[in-house]
Amino acid sequence: MGGLIFLIIIGLLIYIENTIKSDTNDSSKDSSKDFSNFKSSSNQSDDVVADIFIAVVKLTPNLHVLGDGVKERMREFAYKAFENIDGPAGEVRTSRFANRINQREQIKVKELEKNVSAKIKSNFDFQYKKEILICMWALAYADGQATLDQQKLISIIGKALGLSYTTCNKVETMFWQRMRAGKFGDYKEFEKRRNKWFEDEAERKAEKEFEKKRKENSNFNHTNDKKTSYSNLSPELQKAYSVLGIEPSASIDEIKSQKKKLLKRYHPDLYSNQGEEMIKKATNKAQTINHAYEIIMKNV
Repeated sequence: MGGLIFLIIIGLLIYIENTIKSDTNDSSKDSSKDFSNFKSSSNQSDDVVADIFIAVVKLTPNLHVLGDGVKERMREFAYKAFENIDGPAGEVRTSRFANRINQREQIKVKELEKNVSAKIKSNFDFQYKKEILICMWALAYADGQATLDQQKLISIIGKALGLSYTTCNKVETMFWQRMRAGKFGDYKEFEKRRNKWFEDEAERKAEKEFEKKRKENSNFNHTNDKKTSYSNLSPELQKAYSVLGIEPSASIDEIKSQKKKLLKRYHPDLYSNQGEEMIKKATNKAQTINHAYEIIMKNV
């Protein structure tokens, strides 16, 4: 009886051991299979997603003069996205992305749109697509403000991903929820950065307006200088302007136009029926006009 119990116990131990080994092997196989599929998915969209992110970055104004702080933020934002959609592969893909920030390359939007539609639209779920768009918004705001070109690009990519306009708006709301929750760094610091962008933009506009007014004033003064300096011209040049009937401030086009108009008025053929004397006077007048024009053009 004791021997029988002993054999039963041994048998149970062997069964349990084999069962554990079997479960472990099956689990290992499943895990390996899942990771293989995961890597395949990552490779399928690898270049396209990176191209999407780089396209947003390239639309950042004055990217070449931005400090390392902005570019480091871009790297962090990309890493969060890659980590969410690709897990272990995130670090490698982030490094590739970061290396391309300073490279002189152009992303063709039409080609990018086509690749997104072909490689991502039907092969990945909403969560994957959402993370891409959220990261695009984060990258656009890395310097403080998303430009109209960046917003337009996000809209194009959203459509290429197969997302509706309403859905894209919801994803933008998700981005702001994460932003305010501190998922992309200190929100207060972001607000300061954004306010600084608006201040810089206002300053840039003010500088442009100032430069525009300065040029207008300069042109006005230049014109006035020409008008007031008529008496300082040589007698020959004064006479030339008088012959054409124009001011020294006249532009080259105005001078040419006036010469053409006068020559048309005093063309000798117009006086062919008024006798030789009138033809001679018209001819002399035309010669005087041409001579005056030549003098003026030499001194313009």
